[in-house]
Amino acid sequence: MVKYLEIYESIKDRIIKGEYKSNDKLPDGTSLANEFGCSELTIKKALDILVNDGLVVRKRGSGSYVKRPLSTQAPRHLYGTTRNAASSGQSLETVVLNYSVEPASDFLAERLNCDEGDMLYHLIRVRVIDKKPHVIEDTFMPINVITGLSKQNVEGSVYSYITNELGLKIHSSTMEITVTEATQLEYEHLNVPIGNNVVNVEQVVFLDNGDIFEYSNVKHLCDNFRFSTNFVKM
Repeated sequence: MVKYLEIYESIKDRIIKGEYKSNDKLPDGTSLANEFGCSELTIKKALDILVNDGLVVRKRGSGSYVKRPLSTQAPRHLYGTTRNAASSGQSLETVVLNYSVEPASDFLAERLNCDEGDMLYHLIRVRVIDKKPHVIEDTFMPINVITGLSKQNVEGSVYSYITNELGLKIHSSTMEITVTEATQLEYEHLNVPIGNNVVNVEQVVFLDNGDIFEYSNVKHLCDNFRFSTNFVKM
């Protein structure tokens, strides 16, 4: 990963963890450059992204300050369900309904930026939080990007495997959130009557090198769905 992105991720993590709190003034550019062993221009690039993310605001003649961070109660979706549950002190069980390798359809090839027929992992998992089924994850991942994914990994944290075992960096995603009708699958595994509303989160997820490693649709119960983001007028 290029240096300014590493610094961006490090400062963002400090904000999210509360090491830099709302309205705190960040260290000046010279101090940060000394800490990270880089130029002040590199620090500026990192802070520019944090400003665009809506996490930091610059005050002319004063410095850079932390804005109100993302809600600590809403899940941080790029952290993964396992880490979110652990940070909230909740128990988590994973029920694997499908673990297979399938060729990419034209639809999936377009979303994963791969060729039709390329092989993909297809995972369907029910995530049970505090003994109650919360979500069904229907996920596709290219096997040439996420290599060696075993059923044991799928029964645990896939995101942990990607970051800790493969040494890859999950960077960003695009998502669309809609309300759809429950199908037989949601009836059987989320106890939602067929035709009732569920929240569907469709997303494409990127690594820091720009590769797409995931296309997923995740069905959530309406009564426990929370989402938090920042909007910045460019």
